[in-house]
Amino acid sequence: MDMLLKLRSIQELMGHDVIVLIGAPCSGKTTQGKLLADALDRPYLSPGSLFRAEVTKGTVLGQQLAAYMNSGETIPNELTTAFLTIKFSDPLYENGMILDGYPRSVSHLAVLENILANLGRRILAAVYLDVPKAQLDERRVRRGRTDDNATTAERRYAIFKEDITPLLNLLDLKKKLLKIRYTPESSEEVLRRILIELAAFKS
Repeated sequence: MDMLLKLRSIQELMGHDVIVLIGAPCSGKTTQGKLLADALDRPYLSPGSLFRAEVTKGTVLGQQLAAYMNSGETIPNELTTAFLTIKFSDPLYENGMILDGYPRSVSHLAVLENILANLGRRILAAVYLDVPKAQLDERRVRRGRTDDNATTAERRYAIFKEDITPLLNLLDLKKKLLKIRYTPESSEEVLRRILIELAAFKS
């Protein structure tokens, strides 16, 4: 099956459902999320970017979010549920979407599945980008994002590792998990591997 046929197969399988990308900070999930969205002709949505935009605006929600983001803590579910429900209800996303960086924990997964079920949708697949910590640290230093100082980054990574194992186990149990292991290759080649895995995927 050539790549064009693979893309059509994934689009048909996806329908109006959601593909999520999961990975540690600096794992490349944003890059892959945008590439995947473009390849599959689906909108890309990053809750993390939406949250950072709220912080920049200085809204009440943004001030609450900033306290958690600056300390590396996980944002509480009650702050995300109503916010994401409103966003996901936008007609832009009615034919599915590529969701970057959420869920990050088992409790997040329950929230997301509930939101999607209320909208008549589901998670088709969760793509996990498995990148070693040495590569994550190197990318973090190169990127230099303001909420990525060394202390905060280490705390974020520790929380990520604590939360991610049970999440991956549950996604695997639900037959939703696709694990893409790190290799030193171009973003386009990583995307190609993701598409090949998705084309062979049966949720």
